[in-house]
Amino acid sequence: MADTRSGDVLILGNLQAGKTTVFRRLCGERAREIVIPRTSSRLAWARVRPRAIGRIRRVLGKLTGARPTERASASGDGLALLDCPGTATLFPQSEDELVARDTLLGMRPSAILVVADAKNMRRSLALIAHAAEFQLPMVVALNMVDEASRYGIAVDAGLLASQLGVDVIPTVAHQGQGLDRLVESLVTARVPRRIARFAERIERRIEALEELLAELPCCSRGVAEMILVGDAEAEQLVRETLDSEALERARVLVSDFAVEQHVPLDVILTESMHAGAARLADQAVTRKSVRRWYLDAIGRYAHHPVIGLVIAAIVVSAMYLWVGELGATRVVDGLNTHVFEGWLIPLCDRAVAHIPWPIVREAIMDPDFGLLPTGVFLAFGLVMPVLFFFYFGFTLLVESGYLPRLSILLDRVLRVIGLNGRGILPLAMGLSCVTMALITTRMLETQKERNIASFLLILGMPCAPLLAVMLVILGDMSVSASVVVFGVIALQTLIAGLLAARVHPGLVSDFIIEVPPMRVPRMRSVLTHTVRQTYHFMKEAVPLFILASLVLFAIDRLGGLAAAERVTEPLVGGFLGLPDESVQVFIKTMIRRESGAAELNLTMGGFDNVQLVVTLLVMTFLTPCINSFFVLIKERGLRNALVLVLLASVNALLVGAAVNGICRGLGVTFG
Repeated sequence: MADTRSGDVLILGNLQAGKTTVFRRLCGERAREIVIPRTSSRLAWARVRPRAIGRIRRVLGKLTGARPTERASASGDGLALLDCPGTATLFPQSEDELVARDTLLGMRPSAILVVADAKNMRRSLALIAHAAEFQLPMVVALNMVDEASRYGIAVDAGLLASQLGVDVIPTVAHQGQGLDRLVESLVTARVPRRIARFAERIERRIEALEELLAELPCCSRGVAEMILVGDAEAEQLVRETLDSEALERARVLVSDFAVEQHVPLDVILTESMHAGAARLADQAVTRKSVRRWYLDAIGRYAHHPVIGLVIAAIVVSAMYLWVGELGATRVVDGLNTHVFEGWLIPLCDRAVAHIPWPIVREAIMDPDFGLLPTGVFLAFGLVMPVLFFFYFGFTLLVESGYLPRLSILLDRVLRVIGLNGRGILPLAMGLSCVTMALITTRMLETQKERNIASFLLILGMPCAPLLAVMLVILGDMSVSASVVVFGVIALQTLIAGLLAARVHPGLVSDFIIEVPPMRVPRMRSVLTHTVRQTYHFMKEAVPLFILASLVLFAIDRLGGLAAAERVTEPLVGGFLGLPDESVQVFIKTMIRRESGAAELNLTMGGFDNVQLVVTLLVMTFLTPCINSFFVLIKERGLRNALVLVLLASVNALLVGAAVNGICRGLGVTFG
């Protein structure tokens, strides 16, 4: 269970309801990660930042006329929030729902904050109905009311508040609207009314269990319902908090009752909660027709088997032009020419010239391994701008609602390689960061799907920094070079997936996904998310760039690189046909892919076009960076991780040698 303190406020919400946005707007970016035992999930915990609390103090001060010392105690000073994964129910069916259940039972929160999606009130109210069964103080954030209004959806927050008996605060989290009132309401949260109506025989049995568990510190009714449906974690809680005798009495109450039911009890209870949610939604939600024919048409045709492929081709081409042509070519060239080479490097050369020790000057400004040229300037001059363009384009696809439609479009294709349509999400995430993509494979339902997705990510998925350098380098060659590089990557992914799907035992799960309406992305939200993603990546990557540069500088000065080049010359020079400089490129790649990519961009003058194509492919297929390797161990286990890495390394060498041999044999130069 979660290792948190009693008194924290638990944030619950469906997927894509804006729950994490509420958390970040209230608490800022500084959050402590909490590891959940027996899962790969981490929760974010943080206190409400003082700026927000200060506003609440002023509001309460005006309302109550309290003195400053009194306002401090009434304002929610020290209020802490815990951001749970998105969940639809507290009868867990997935790992994220297991985490939400374990956290609720383990932390004994002082209140629950449910973030509801104003566009999908039936789904949100079903979760509220379930959370209400635990009889903890609750506040509802009615989020994304601006989007709901654009779709002609109006939610009567006052009616919901009166029916639920708790505060229902309309919010637009990404703009910060309504969040001050939300914190104020959390300070005075009330226990909600229950909206689920169970059959009389079920209600009597729940009440009997609740009476038996009355000595539990909290949530006795919610725990009683979990005991009724046979939840092992709830049983463990009763054994630890009360005693084994109480658990046995509870099991006796449940066992004879469960035999009488022809339908599983968790299904019966869930249906009752959904029925209560539907009744309340019918009262509180009104809809009017809004003319959005162009968005509806795009959404409808985006997963059409023929037209959808045309739209997908247009989207991919637009992303290539946006990231590759504008970001990786024009912006990067402009920055390097006018900012770094034209101004910063000469300025730093003059500044460093005053340092009396030559070795220090070289460590800082050496053009091949210097801390500034290869550790800092390449990170900010090459990786950062292309990452920004990539994250911006990717966020547009997510915000517009296009990615779920792409999942539907590709479901049949992905089934051939042992995945369903949901598999496109971790694969697409791999184009951003393979490390994060490996973590998102947990969203896939079966072990077979998770292993195959991890295998494809490790075997040949170019992450955004490597992709950025690919686009910069390939931009100076003929189109045939791009066709070969991306064609080989796509062909290998298909062949590897086909083989893995046939070798790995198990079935592919059914594909069920909620398709949101197509919408015009909010530019402010897109920019905010893009800046945040780019900042967090650079915050982690730049120190590693610097470390890799210093390590390689030291190895080079001690003769290590020359020795490595001599040892690997038969493999690198003979088998792959690459120059000696590729050794340091591959070493940096194994430390961090973007570091190797930056090194290749720096040393590419010593390569011909065929060697550049071969090097890009080997870098893509080579052993993943250290971060990815450790995450792979955590997600798939040490044995599986070592097997996957070994396969990837051997495959990289074989593919590189094959491409080199074919190109040399056919006289291809990519000129």
